[in-house]
Amino acid sequence: MKTLILSSSLSKRSRSFILCHEVLKILSSEGVNCTIVDARNIKIQPTHNEVTDEMKALAKQIEETDNIIIGMGVHCYSINDSLKILLDNCFSAATGKFYGILCAAGGERSYLSTMHLTQICMNEWRMIQLPRVVYATKKDFKEDNISSTELLERIRSFSEEFQSIGSKLLH
Repeated sequence: MKTLILSSSLSKRSRSFILCHEVLKILSSEGVNCTIVDARNIKIQPTHNEVTDEMKALAKQIEETDNIIIGMGVHCYSINDSLKILLDNCFSAATGKFYGILCAAGGERSYLSTMHLTQICMNEWRMIQLPRVVYATKKDFKEDNISSTELLERIRSFSEEFQSIGSKLLH
């Protein structure tokens, strides 16, 4: 199973990147072939501008991967602008792929913000979503580390289910 983990936040202290990295560690330890892509390392242009070489490379990675995990931050109760640009420009080959969502938000009231990403992925590319979403808030972190044992357990469950269901969908 080849899995691409996309951390879409551009924040220097991205908590969604920390979530992505934790899932990467778990899946890699289970033998899953994982690649993490950090949007902070991609030159992102709005859709009306030319697509950058980095965005073309991400589109190629998406085409070649079996499954995708998307890490996102919450902005105005929705996905961030960098993720929207990457979706618009890089996901054309994501049709029918299995995916999961890792979300980091400032507070507890934005938990439905992942539904916008679900709508986009399911309606635009008929992707299949893992029903479990990891939703974390700033209280789950201390500095740049996960401090919540409950969050770590949810990440473990997410990773196990993602691997189990994802590998079954490939057969």
